[in-house]
Amino acid sequence: MHMPKASALQPQDGSRPLGKIEVLPNAIHSIAVQATYGCYGVLGLAAAHLRNGQAVLLAPEQSNQGVKVTITNDQLIIDVYVALEYGLRISEIAHNIMSSVKFSTEKMLGIPVSQVNVNVQGLIHGPSTEKK
Repeated sequence: MHMPKASALQPQDGSRPLGKIEVLPNAIHSIAVQATYGCYGVLGLAAAHLRNGQAVLLAPEQSNQGVKVTITNDQLIIDVYVALEYGLRISEIAHNIMSSVKFSTEKMLGIPVSQVNVNVQGLIHGPSTEKK
């Protein structure tokens, strides 16, 4: 079975080239998912579209659907769709997600990230707010 080739980015290298390295968007998805889940206040990745006006949390095996990677003019743009814990400061969590995804992607791949857009799809009462 032959799969069509997705557009790939090539990391910047400092010395003479010894070969070719291509990074497919699926690898970037995985890095962004892990970086997002590592942020405090994130209860899960959500689908890009709401269902009946509410966020749809994605199962762990579908979490790549909560991240959209766009490569335009050799610029990397990452969109993350999340559901956050109710009662926490949304702007702080969003900035943490932006920083974490940008740092992780640039560190692991050597590819500069031009934008990380965080789309908050919903707020959910998480485990820490139910106990109060």
